[in-house]
Amino acid sequence: MQLTFVVVVLLSFFSVLKCDTPANCSFEDVAGNWIFYIGEGGNTNRLKCEDKFEAVRELGIRLLFPDLAVDQEGNLGFWTMIYNQGFEVKINGSKYFAFSKYEKSGKKVVSYCDQTLNGWSHDAANSQINWACYYGLYLSNFVNG
Repeated sequence: MQLTFVVVVLLSFFSVLKCDTPANCSFEDVAGNWIFYIGEGGNTNRLKCEDKFEAVRELGIRLLFPDLAVDQEGNLGFWTMIYNQGFEVKINGSKYFAFSKYEKSGKKVVSYCDQTLNGWSHDAANSQINWACYYGLYLSNFVNG
C-alpha cells in the first residue's frame, strides 16, 4: 500500500513538472511598460490562441511595484507574476494572462522576458464571456522610478 502511494505521488509530481514552461523571468524582467496587442473579442473560453491572430486594438499597461497596474487611460488595476513563467493583469474590467516567451532547442532554453506568447483576455467579472487572444511587448523598465 505504501509503495503504491509513493508511486502515485511521484507520478503526480512528474506530471506537474511536465506542464511547466521553461521560461525563467523575474519581477524585475517584467515590471515596466507594455503594449498588449488584442484580437477580436466576444469569444467563449474555448478560444484557441496558439496560432497567429490579427490584433484589432492596442492597450498600454504600466506594471509597477509591488502589484499595481496602470493603463494608458489612467485606470488602476493589479498584476501578479505566475511563478517565473508568466503574469496576469486585472484592469478596467478585464483579465489578461500570458506565458513569457521562450525558445527551446534541445536542452538549451532562451527566455524572452520582454515578450509574451499568445495569451488570453476575458471579462473579469464573468470568465465565461468576451474572450480574446493577445500578446504583449515590453517597452521600458520602471522598477526604480
